[in-house]
Amino acid sequence: MSAPRFLTLDIARKMIDAMIRYAQDNKVLPGSFAVVDEGGHVIAAERRDNGLSATFDIAIDKAWTAATMKTSARVLEVITRGQGWRLNVKYNGRLTIIPGSVPVISGNRVIGGIGHSGGSAEEDEAIAQAGLSAFYREDHIDFIGEDRLRSLRKVADAVINHVMEKKLHPVVITIVDEWGWPVLIYRMDGASYGYLEVSRDRAWTAAAFKLPSDEVPNYTGTEHGSEWNERLNTSAGGVPFRLQGLLFAIGIAGNKPQEDKEIAISVLKSIGVELPV
Repeated sequence: MSAPRFLTLDIARKMIDAMIRYAQDNKVLPGSFAVVDEGGHVIAAERRDNGLSATFDIAIDKAWTAATMKTSARVLEVITRGQGWRLNVKYNGRLTIIPGSVPVISGNRVIGGIGHSGGSAEEDEAIAQAGLSAFYREDHIDFIGEDRLRSLRKVADAVINHVMEKKLHPVVITIVDEWGWPVLIYRMDGASYGYLEVSRDRAWTAAAFKLPSDEVPNYTGTEHGSEWNERLNTSAGGVPFRLQGLLFAIGIAGNKPQEDKEIAISVLKSIGVELPV
């Protein structure tokens, strides 16, 4: 079997599944996993149950580094003689030489990057390699447990199915915890990477205020674009919900804002998820 020529959401999720299973089998502390395209833009990123919040963005930055620098953080550390951190000034702190990232190569071309954060340098590197191995395999390696993540995946899958059935534009889905930290980001095939931050910001706004993102100005008088918080986005598309007794929020972006909100509410209601009053 020849390697795929480009990364899709299904392939990215397959790689993350393999990384989670490797981490579980080797008793690595819960962390976060990310797969990005060749431009460094997230295709899929997830955080295990009880994974530290900060690991999510670190995993993304590791994957971004591997894709845009076209090499692993370990090799980059050697090339820069340990001074790669100085490049962070130029790349707004995103570039990292902390091990735990590998580029995805197909047909002698880098088509993406993989990152993991949460374990030791050696563990993160081995987990990223497990994700890369899954890219070249035909079989699918599933993980065990992770009840919260599995439940949130079902929410995201329901959104994807709804969008496809209604023949709407592909969307980016972000689900955050009660503190606004992402647990899951999926970018459907064909969705513009420009919607990544819109989706995340809508989810953050809904979680922070425990309100649909477009209803926040009714209570705060704060409009989108306020300088006091760069994450604030009061356009429609962010909706809070409760699952297993915990507060989460979903942010959807890819269609007109009101359509994105309708997708979120329709899907959450259809799968019996509690919507805060």
